[in-house]
Amino acid sequence: MIFFRNHRPALGNRSRSNDGFTLLEVLFVLIIIAILSAIAAPAWFRLSANQQVTLARNELRQAIQQAQANAMTQQSAWRFSLRQQADHLEWAVHLNEQDWQDVPTWHPLDANVTLDELDTTLAQKEGVYYVWFGFKGEVKYRLSTVTLTSKYGLSPKHCVVISTLLGYTRDGEEQLYPNDNGRYCY
Repeated sequence: MIFFRNHRPALGNRSRSNDGFTLLEVLFVLIIIAILSAIAAPAWFRLSANQQVTLARNELRQAIQQAQANAMTQQSAWRFSLRQQADHLEWAVHLNEQDWQDVPTWHPLDANVTLDELDTTLAQKEGVYYVWFGFKGEVKYRLSTVTLTSKYGLSPKHCVVISTLLGYTRDGEEQLYPNDNGRYCY
């Protein structure tokens, strides 16, 4: 039979490198992590805010196109409506004859997204912005723009531009210089 001896070095003979990190080393690593976080956090918040505004703009564009499609398929006037409700924006697609107060379903946008009223040119009645489409899908009132921005100003403005009487919509972003109408989002 073979016996193995359990060989353990005496405590005094152990190397100091096996004991772990010193307090100074741990503090140094924590300071490096804090500095890197402080550099990355603002960029992350801007990226997140930009994504929220972009998603909200895409949602509004789809809703406007849905109102236009409903007008053409049902051969009746339809409306896209947008309102400020407490701390967020809400939108709805409904028949033009239906008063906005009677619309049962309003869809909320992200609470961190807000309407830029200076750059928004949608028609407005009783605090509700709207786009009105005739039964052929044409814009009945006027060409317009709806402009969104981050509630905390972390994102450039994004907009949906209704640019032709036939109701063609396109996405736009904030520019450095205004267009001929004095608007920065086009």
